[in-house]
Amino acid sequence: MKTLQPPAGDSHAARTDFTSWVSVCPGGLWEVQRKWTGERKKGFVTPVLGSVCKVKVNLKASSEKDSPTQHSDNKSEENSTSPSASLASAYPRTPDSVLQIPVGQWVLLSVGEGQCDVIEGCLEGMKAGEECEFKVMPFNKDSMPKLPGTSEQTEYQEAEASKEEHSSHHWGTYTLALHSFTPGKESWEMTSGEKWTWVRLHKERGSQRFGKGDVWGASDSYCRAMKLLITLTERRNEEKNSKKDDNEMEEDAEEDTEASSVTTADRKKGEHSKESDAAEQQHVPTDEEYTSLKAELHSNLSLCQLRLNQPAKARASSWNATQLDPSSTKAWYRLGQASLLVGELEDARRAFGKVLELQPNSASARQGLKQVNLKEKEVDNKLGQRLSKMFT
Repeated sequence: MKTLQPPAGDSHAARTDFTSWVSVCPGGLWEVQRKWTGERKKGFVTPVLGSVCKVKVNLKASSEKDSPTQHSDNKSEENSTSPSASLASAYPRTPDSVLQIPVGQWVLLSVGEGQCDVIEGCLEGMKAGEECEFKVMPFNKDSMPKLPGTSEQTEYQEAEASKEEHSSHHWGTYTLALHSFTPGKESWEMTSGEKWTWVRLHKERGSQRFGKGDVWGASDSYCRAMKLLITLTERRNEEKNSKKDDNEMEEDAEEDTEASSVTTADRKKGEHSKESDAAEQQHVPTDEEYTSLKAELHSNLSLCQLRLNQPAKARASSWNATQLDPSSTKAWYRLGQASLLVGELEDARRAFGKVLELQPNSASARQGLKQVNLKEKEVDNKLGQRLSKMFT
């Protein structure tokens, strides 16, 4: 989430209650501006990773028309479902929608799953019973909805003019109410097993979204997995040392209690079923598992960045993947593609050559080398034309 500056000229109080950032949606990047409405609640408990939140989003115009009677009639709707009573619902993600959740009704949203990055950003620091107002606008022309009969350039200019003039015409101004939420955990509170589970879920979700054409959503999922995976390194080292100390203590205890070894074995057998249920949450990934998954995330992210026309970022991601897993033909091929797009022809040639070393029959790598050769001839021809003009 990229934080932006509050509007210039606002009072100090208004600037304190104002937050702006960039969120990702299936259609691209969107700027979000949030401000608090009503009195802030006391306390420090807010939604965190894994919290299931009961929220309601309304268009600002429709929410202002609601009467007190209408609000009181909706109490039964508010109390009909608690976030602890059922799981968050999954809604279809589409480029035509910014929020990705229904408007005008109470829904359950799980923080950290990336169903709606806009709402998750608004929920940050929000307490149960609070409301806020937020506005969403296209961050750049790639996020613009395609309106019939209007060019992309005109749409983008109109959006920029609307943002600069702060006129009443906005892409969307909404209110968000947080009814309640279940407890979750900050990343620093999680065990390595819990973090590992979240990382794998993010990766699987990214693959599913990419398969459905939601490249922005896939990229977001891979980035979420990467950020959490980085925090796993220190926790892995701590738990490895702790586990080593526990094993040493158990070995010493077994030497002193050889006579009761049979009784201990029977007790452990009876507790095995309970321990197996929590085994996944206590799993500390091995160095091989950690490195392999990190390499896959970098490689998958590079593919998303290539699709999103971000060759420089794709080159960095794919290079990281090759350093973590030198045997990954996908990572080397994507490095070759990205290097070719940014004009690093020697790096592209080496990357495609590495693919052929690992997979000699790769037609894609051979085609990549042909593209490199054509690009080099094009560069040489342009250089020759410039030199001829200098001496004529």
